[in-house]
Amino acid sequence: MANVYHQVLIPADRKTVYDALTSQKGLSKWWIADCKVKAEVGFVNEFYLQGHATNYMKVVALKPDTFVEWECLNHDDAWTGTRATFSLSDRGNYTCLDFKHTGYVSEDEFYATCNYHWARHLFMLKGYCETGIPLLDQQQEQKECEAVFESKLQDKL
Repeated sequence: MANVYHQVLIPADRKTVYDALTSQKGLSKWWIADCKVKAEVGFVNEFYLQGHATNYMKVVALKPDTFVEWECLNHDDAWTGTRATFSLSDRGNYTCLDFKHTGYVSEDEFYATCNYHWARHLFMLKGYCETGIPLLDQQQEQKECEAVFESKLQDKL
């Protein structure tokens, strides 16, 4: 099994970061703009990837201002059965975010792409929590999705 792990220090309070991780408004500003999200254990959040796919992330655990866990319920893809966790703690004047996306079958090309994009989006989360200004660029995201899904299609041929 392969796992992604990133640690980010964010100069914002834990509530600000937690809200950005659990609300539709917050997630749409740094991860995927087109989404249906509720901060409710058992709810299946839906993230629409520019017409290419939908990520279904079941909310497994929520501890206000401290912890979020999702289980991926996608249908037969590399994320199916994986889990994403966001752990928040205080580190001086910062919120320390420990992010893990666990359960990848292997460290293949798709894993490498996801690892990079998680880092990229966590950078956007940090910026959004610091300034309130979203860094998510819809046109760039569209291009990135097209490139990733085109590559996956070519691999299947």
